[in-house]
Amino acid sequence: MDIKQRTEALLLAANRALTIKDIVELLEVESAEDESKVINAITALKEEYESRPYDLVEVSSGYRIQLNQECAQDVAKLWEMKPLRLSRATLETLSIITYMQPVTRGDIEDIRGVNVATNVIKILMDQGWIKIKGYRDVPGRPALFITTQKFLDDFSMKTLDDLPVLPDLPEIDNISPELKLQEDAVEHEAPAQ
Repeated sequence: MDIKQRTEALLLAANRALTIKDIVELLEVESAEDESKVINAITALKEEYESRPYDLVEVSSGYRIQLNQECAQDVAKLWEMKPLRLSRATLETLSIITYMQPVTRGDIEDIRGVNVATNVIKILMDQGWIKIKGYRDVPGRPALFITTQKFLDDFSMKTLDDLPVLPDLPEIDNISPELKLQEDAVEHEAPAQ
C-alpha cells in the first residue's frame, strides 16, 4: 500500500484533524523523501475529492475529511440529535468574544448593553468554543475570555483572520440621534417663571 492510500486511511479513521507531523509519525516515516510524499498525497487527495461529496480541508489543528455543505443536510437526517440552537444572546456574546478577545463579562455587557446570563457563558464553554485565558488585573479580577482551537475547527477556519470583516460601524454619537434631540429640546426650553 502506498503512502497516499495510508494517508487517506488515517484521515478517514481519525476522529480529529491531523497535522502533517501527526501523519508522518503515525506512518513512521523517517526520510525527507517520504515526508514530501505525505505532503504530495494530501495535495492529490484534495484534488480528487473535488468531484466527491466530501472534501479534505485544512483547519487550525490540521487536515480532516468532511462532507460538502450540499450533502450535509441529507446526512444530518441520519442522526436524531437535534442541532444545537443558540439564542441571539449566545450568538452575540460569542461574536463579541471572537472579534474583541480577550474580553471580560463586563466588557461584553458594556457592548451589548444588557447583563450576560451565566448560562450563556456556560453553553459556550461546554461547547469548547471559549475558555478563560487569564484574569484582568483590576479589583475583582474578572476572567478574560478567548476563543479556542475547537471554535476554529467547528467553524472550519484556520485562523481568526478567516473571520468575515466587520462593516464600518457608525460613530457612537450617531447611534442614538433621538437621545441627542431630546437633550437639545431640554436646552432650548424657556426657563420656568
